[in-house]
Amino acid sequence: MNIQRGVIGEAAGQATDQMGHPVRGGLRGARSGQADLLWLRLSQLAAITLAALALAGVLVVARAVLIPIVAAVIIGSVIGPFIEALARRGIPSPVAAVLIVIAMVAAFYGATTVLAGPLASWIERAPEIGEILRERFATLRPAVQRMLSFVEALESIGRATEPPVAVTISDSRMLESAIGMVTPALGALILFVGSLLFFLAGRIQIKRKVVQAIGPRAGRLTALKVFREIETRLGTYLVTATFINVGLGVATGLLTWSLGLPTPIMWAVLAAVLNYIPYVGPAAMTLVLAMVGIVSFPNLVEGLLPAALFVVITSIEGQFLTPLIVGRRVALNPFAVFLSMALWTWLWGPVGTFLSVPLLIAAMALVDALLAARRPQLPG
Repeated sequence: MNIQRGVIGEAAGQATDQMGHPVRGGLRGARSGQADLLWLRLSQLAAITLAALALAGVLVVARAVLIPIVAAVIIGSVIGPFIEALARRGIPSPVAAVLIVIAMVAAFYGATTVLAGPLASWIERAPEIGEILRERFATLRPAVQRMLSFVEALESIGRATEPPVAVTISDSRMLESAIGMVTPALGALILFVGSLLFFLAGRIQIKRKVVQAIGPRAGRLTALKVFREIETRLGTYLVTATFINVGLGVATGLLTWSLGLPTPIMWAVLAAVLNYIPYVGPAAMTLVLAMVGIVSFPNLVEGLLPAALFVVITSIEGQFLTPLIVGRRVALNPFAVFLSMALWTWLWGPVGTFLSVPLLIAAMALVDALLAARRPQLPG
């Protein structure tokens, strides 16, 4: 009889004791436990959200310092195995690091010297280029004016009319602005070179200290796997992408030279550098070639030919060549690449766009290594 009462009590949703008598407050206690668990989850979610916002704030505030250091660590992780190979041949790591950094600075200085002349000539032609563009797009001017007038009319609704304010820019303010732009860039370059030099010189010691700081032996093995996986994936991606981008730059240089565009070397270098930014870089280069072609050739159709041919080249590279070569080594989800670009561009600006893909690769390698370490090993 007691057993039947217990069964009936359980069927009715009531908690019962061993004698089958209903226990009051059972459901209330269960509901209270579920509510406590829900509040615990919500508090954890709130803590994670606040931590993410605080981290984003730190990344924005300290980006002048963090950007050169992060870039140096990424490049140093790629060059690190080469430093280890030189160390095995008897060259100390500090000496090899100094030699490699000097070679990189010399290459950067040489490229800047070669490109300074063509870039200065295009800057001097800025008023002429603006006039030519206005002439080429004269037929589109009425439509653009109507569109601008419509937008201005919408913006002026409910806004009091104010007299126009005359704006004058003095040469001294322009000089101050130029100095204000050059000084942070020079400081960032010095910080990058110094960070890269010291990271390469003490990379093995840094890795050893980090691994030794982790207590359990399994954790140390996981840390070593994470370091190795990040270096392997970053090296594979950046080295392969560099060869592909150099090939694209050479193709762009030959294209612009054969079509008669001025300064083809500058367009080759620009195409190779911008191609490190997925999607956005080739689009920006297409726009640049379109503007240069319109300025350099007498009619609009002929002026758009360099940009059209570049679209063909970069489509072959982006749709067939890069997935065939890079996709076998480093699998990247296009949506994840887009989100990484949006995030790091929002946090660090254009430099963050360049660093978005390497940072995504490093994060994916870290997550994969941690998941592999926690995944249970099935027998057989």
